[in-house]
Amino acid sequence: MLPDGYADVIHTEQAALAELVETARAADQATLAVLADEITRRIERGNGLAGGHLKARIGHLTGQLDEIFDAAFPVGDPGDLRHILDIPWPTASRRALLSRALRVESGRLVMLDETTEQAIAAGDVRLMLVLIHTPLGYLARHSRARLLQALHVAGALDAAAVERAFTADRHLWDGIGGRLGLTCAESVRDHLDAFVWRLVTAPEPPPWMEFPDGPVPRGLRFLRAALAWPGDRQIADHLGSAELTTTEQAELVTFLRDRPEAEQQRVWRWRVAAGDADTLLPAFDLEAAAPLLRLIRAMPDGHEPFRQDRAAVLATVEAVGVESARRLLKRQPHELVSAVLGDNRAAVLKRVKNNALQGIAAFGMLPLAPDETVLDRYLAIREIAKRGPALGPNRRISHAAAVDVALDHLSQVSGAGFLEWDCEAQIAAEAPTTADAGDYRVELRFDGADPVLAVSRAGKPLKSVPAAVRSHASYRELREHQERLREQARRMRTGLVERLVATTATLTPDELARLRSLPAGEAMLPGLIWRDRGGVIGLLDDVDVTGPVTAVHPFDLLTAGTLAHWQEEVVRRRLRQPVKQAFRELYVLTPAERAAVGVSQRFAGQTVTGRVAAQLLAGRGWSTGHEYGDHQATRPAGDGVVAALSADLHGYWGMGDVVIGGLRFLRDDRSIPLADVSPVVFSEVMRDLDLAVSVAGTAPERWGSPAQAESRARVLTALIDDLGLTGVTVDGTAAVVRGTRATYRVHLTSGSIHVEPAGYLCVVPADFGAAAHPRLFLPFADDDRMTSVILSKVLLLSEDDRITDPSILQQLKALT
Repeated sequence: MLPDGYADVIHTEQAALAELVETARAADQATLAVLADEITRRIERGNGLAGGHLKARIGHLTGQLDEIFDAAFPVGDPGDLRHILDIPWPTASRRALLSRALRVESGRLVMLDETTEQAIAAGDVRLMLVLIHTPLGYLARHSRARLLQALHVAGALDAAAVERAFTADRHLWDGIGGRLGLTCAESVRDHLDAFVWRLVTAPEPPPWMEFPDGPVPRGLRFLRAALAWPGDRQIADHLGSAELTTTEQAELVTFLRDRPEAEQQRVWRWRVAAGDADTLLPAFDLEAAAPLLRLIRAMPDGHEPFRQDRAAVLATVEAVGVESARRLLKRQPHELVSAVLGDNRAAVLKRVKNNALQGIAAFGMLPLAPDETVLDRYLAIREIAKRGPALGPNRRISHAAAVDVALDHLSQVSGAGFLEWDCEAQIAAEAPTTADAGDYRVELRFDGADPVLAVSRAGKPLKSVPAAVRSHASYRELREHQERLREQARRMRTGLVERLVATTATLTPDELARLRSLPAGEAMLPGLIWRDRGGVIGLLDDVDVTGPVTAVHPFDLLTAGTLAHWQEEVVRRRLRQPVKQAFRELYVLTPAERAAVGVSQRFAGQTVTGRVAAQLLAGRGWSTGHEYGDHQATRPAGDGVVAALSADLHGYWGMGDVVIGGLRFLRDDRSIPLADVSPVVFSEVMRDLDLAVSVAGTAPERWGSPAQAESRARVLTALIDDLGLTGVTVDGTAAVVRGTRATYRVHLTSGSIHVEPAGYLCVVPADFGAAAHPRLFLPFADDDRMTSVILSKVLLLSEDDRITDPSILQQLKALT
């Protein structure tokens, strides 16, 4: 059934083709050779206009053309490929002959690449020319490029061969220029210029898809043609970016002086793309602005935010003059440079509302308004940052990067070297800590890093907040400051402190002092394990803080043989570390990975829910791509190394399930041996993937994370002595609990309970583990509910004689 709207198009195209068939009947061989190309173009254009429905409705016409061309181009020798291929129209009889000659099953595509290699090896110029011109069979791009190269070497490369090759494959330059750099490239380009000029000067302007997709043409004539071009703007842009000689550039300056402003701006845009816009500056009396144009051109293109040196921009503007700079910016707008001058405040604010990445970066660069403080701008940027988590996985990463750039730019505007934490300290210092609400007293206190509000009346603490207090303005103000300080603590834990441990980062004494001036910093940093400049490892109060201190990664403790000691020490001191450090999951290179050299298959074959996995990975700095990318997820891993994960997916991550593939580490887009990757980097990347597989896995029971089990085993081992759990031991990936009623095995990954000798005990109420067991202490503040659930089960079963839950007791009775 033909869709509506195509019938008239098909009727018109059929009529036009019928006229061409009649023209062909009376044509000689030379005319037919030209006419064949015209007919082919007409069919391709018409088929596109008809939504792909034309070709199936012109069989009677192509059949007539077959008869005409077979009669005009008889086969001299059916056993000679040159005779079979030498015809400008692919008739059915010639296709059949070619299939038989190359022993290809009838109806299948005939590949001519092997024939091409044979012709080149034999130096058969005639066959090579026939292969270039024939419409029969199929030639891969590299084979077509090799034919042009061989013809060039043989001195037989002509305009007709180049034109025919690029008509058959308009992207052929990819196989000639670029990385390959064949020696025929310059000669091919000469012929391409002539071919493009013929298309430009044709009576009927052809569409862009009929132009060769190669380098820009050479010569001022193409730019002049672009100004008058009546068709596709893409073609005009291609012609307008033509390569010019020095003489032609000077001619263009003279030509532009008296042209209308619209034409001047079009030419300017073309020459910016061509990279020689600076040669046009004299046409606009802007020679002095050349340094600023060079600075703008050196800045990255695209939509991604980037850091810029504000002082360098201001110095350049001062050198060229503010008036000249602003005139250039009208000709060559640049959001960031205009923001440095404060000329586009309204436009930038509008772009920020729409989450434009470069707009956010430019917002940080705007000079402070008369009634605006640095803290005002900092808080505004923090409000922008809150929108990020609601965006898609990749956009979330780029949005966070834009916020970081905006903060860097604001630091330059303010002149503050520690802007972020200076502002955070100011927030904490300016926050009111007490307020009166009628007869009630409200105080803002800190429980570790967590700000809490305490309400009292006549000196007596209240367990709940009365309605009269909740509605009071002073209470609401304290609540706002509490939320701000709580958000500050969250950012410090998940951002700064997590990064310190994951990257073994170093703090200078000044940085450390500034961070400890914040309530969150003073609460969190002393709970970490550090190494000072003398190599001493200890808690913050036990190391030399007059020099730089480095957060210790547990891999370093494992290598030094002191990991178990520090785990016991953390538990003994009852330290709740702000992030997992002593009990962090560790991933070391396996023998299989070392033997595989460049790829880890540790998680290969695991199926995850793509949308959930993408969100988890995005929260850890990964960018997720589509099925056609070189890799489907990547993350910068420091020191120029990129972690690159392959995956089998359909479309993109959010479209359904994803099968995890191999993991590589790249430097300069080349895979490096896993053994050459920093052990800390390797462990942290594997930790990201383990999290994604554990949480987003479609069959979690099939994935028992060894690293997670080992981490929980270490926690339990450290707690056994501390809690006096004489009936609990760790056996591989299970905790063995010898209770009064039975002996139990609690799996350290899934949390499942087996009663020996055999039997499954179900202990999974909906709220189990939400409230910690009264004896449960976790030596880290990370949100790790499963560890909490597993350890709560161990403590419960170690006191099974005190269990009163009827459901559990009924199961135990049946099992024992």
